[in-house]
Amino acid sequence: MEELTEEQIRRGFWYWDTESKFPPKSIIRVENYHPKSKLNLSITQLDTAPKVQKKIVEQWCELLPSLADVKYLWLSSKVSQNIFDAVCKMPNLEGLYIKWSSIKDITNLKQLKHLKHLHFGSSAQVERIEALGDLESLVTLELENFKKIVDFSHISKLVNLQGLGIDGSIWTTQKLTSLKPLESLSGLKYLTLLNSKILDKSFDPVLKLKNLVRFDSSWNYPETEFEKLKSLPKLKYGNVETSLKEVKEKAQRQLEEK
Repeated sequence: MEELTEEQIRRGFWYWDTESKFPPKSIIRVENYHPKSKLNLSITQLDTAPKVQKKIVEQWCELLPSLADVKYLWLSSKVSQNIFDAVCKMPNLEGLYIKWSSIKDITNLKQLKHLKHLHFGSSAQVERIEALGDLESLVTLELENFKKIVDFSHISKLVNLQGLGIDGSIWTTQKLTSLKPLESLSGLKYLTLLNSKILDKSFDPVLKLKNLVRFDSSWNYPETEFEKLKSLPKLKYGNVETSLKEVKEKAQRQLEEK
């Protein structure tokens, strides 16, 4: 099974690495496509006439299902439902990065049998997430601003996950009923819960994730919950301190030592 590197654990699988062309330079038009394993598209929010924009999207929706060479795809502008559904027909996709979207229905994700890495940027209109539970090959899953969802129990089936993010956006807090569904994800190496609100306010399920190396969370939880994280044997990145006050004091000491 694929293992995340230390850098991927520390910064997330999808961190931008310009030297490695991860992602490659984005393209707009179909005629600029050349068969490669990595593809970056910016095909919406264009400064063009609406009919030109529509044609570009239609051409890509027709072409994408035939792109057997592409293993990693970045969608670097807003993703509509029709673009998403076309992407889900791609035969060999292993990684999908969506910057943000107006997608409501993610059911077609089930067609991506080889998918290992999935990032959903702000997608506030997604209504159901059962399809995520069928993506058994996933190694990393990052969700942002799924504000219509509070029950993430379907993720508990993804026992091969090494990286997981369930985050809010800059302006919207992500609510979660509980972290209990994560107890079965014993292979997790990083977990992010940025701008989040766990309704039962308990980190207890995290304590069962003995392989966790990074935990990044909002500070809007009791200090006693952060204190519990000290029992995690491998934790060294993220919320290692037990309070925001402790973080500031540590930063001040480091400044004084320079």
